[in-house]
Amino acid sequence: MYSNKTENSRSRIVIISVLILGVIVAIGLLILFWGDADNDGSNSDSFFGILFNDKDSSRDSDPLRGGVIIGETDGEEGEEMTLYLISQDPVIGAALSADEKHLRYFKRAGGNLFENEFTGANETRVSNITIPAILDVQWTPSKAYAIISFYADGNKKRISSHYTGTSTVSSSFLPSNIEEITASLVDDMIAYTVLTEGETVLFTARPDNTNIRKILTLPAPDFELSWPVANTVAIKQKSSAYAPSILYTLNPSSKLLTRVLDEKMGLDTLWSSSAGSEFLYMETEREGTRAVLHVTSLKENTATDLPVITLPEKCAWAPASKNTLFCAVPESLPKGANLPDEWWQGVISFNDGLWQINTATGERQQILPTRQLDAINLFLSKDESFLFFTNKKDGSLWSLRLNHET
Repeated sequence: MYSNKTENSRSRIVIISVLILGVIVAIGLLILFWGDADNDGSNSDSFFGILFNDKDSSRDSDPLRGGVIIGETDGEEGEEMTLYLISQDPVIGAALSADEKHLRYFKRAGGNLFENEFTGANETRVSNITIPAILDVQWTPSKAYAIISFYADGNKKRISSHYTGTSTVSSSFLPSNIEEITASLVDDMIAYTVLTEGETVLFTARPDNTNIRKILTLPAPDFELSWPVANTVAIKQKSSAYAPSILYTLNPSSKLLTRVLDEKMGLDTLWSSSAGSEFLYMETEREGTRAVLHVTSLKENTATDLPVITLPEKCAWAPASKNTLFCAVPESLPKGANLPDEWWQGVISFNDGLWQINTATGERQQILPTRQLDAINLFLSKDESFLFFTNKKDGSLWSLRLNHET
């Protein structure tokens, strides 16, 4: 008798346990398949919601994923913007082609040169010459020459590659003792420095290193070069948040050296090749934790503060529109970040929006909302209908169609 009661009691416990477990499983399945875990009023976060919902949750978390984003609006005008992925593979040295109707770029992985349409619709390989570990590429204005810096056998080397049409005509090594090099923005010429017995010697030459001219001897090393117009080579001490830099201009014909800016911390510049005498520059305070942008005109002897905070190398001068800059502007700067050093070193990264700025009036217009991109190497098509940039985060190459008069 006692045994039967015990048996019945155990059976009831088992049945009740199974029922309770069934209720728990049913509730769990209901939440999984039809639930609203984030309380947003929809079941987009449930299994079926994720499977069938039209909302692209991956685009929300990473707006650049997926290649082409269509339907962005251009501020108050409401004009559609289109962002195209040109190359998902990391690239370097992106620039307009010689006919200015296509893009050219080297892929970091193999070092080959490719050409593509502005929308990324037709990628073709231009050169079979492989150049691994490319560090930097500078094109001459005609796009007939590329000055390529790369690592080989543990050393930094440079070659000058000559292109005609869709083929490489020749390549030649440049001197191994070059410290800094730049290509002119207006002529097929280069300028470079060589360190000799503690002195920095500046030379100009053709891209294949013929017609060499010794221009100037400087008493210190670590100078950066740019050549924005025919009669102006800009010479600047290397930028750092922890040390001051001085900016000079040099006339390569008369060899007249002029000091343009006195010692400034974090000094970084971007010259306009169309205006010639105008340049954008950044200076920093408190070891780079505060940055300010200015536009200076040597011709007018004026300096104007800009209403945005970014780095000059995240900007591009419009090729035809006077007083117009296009800049990638970070949504925010990390508190206490030391600019530009920590950004160069990869310690910090930005999420940028793209802006068009009138440097004369200070007016600005956002042309692309903030995205998960850290834009560098900005440049425009000749008619200013496309803006191109490389995403520093992953090396991918993008274009933004500008559907309005700039």
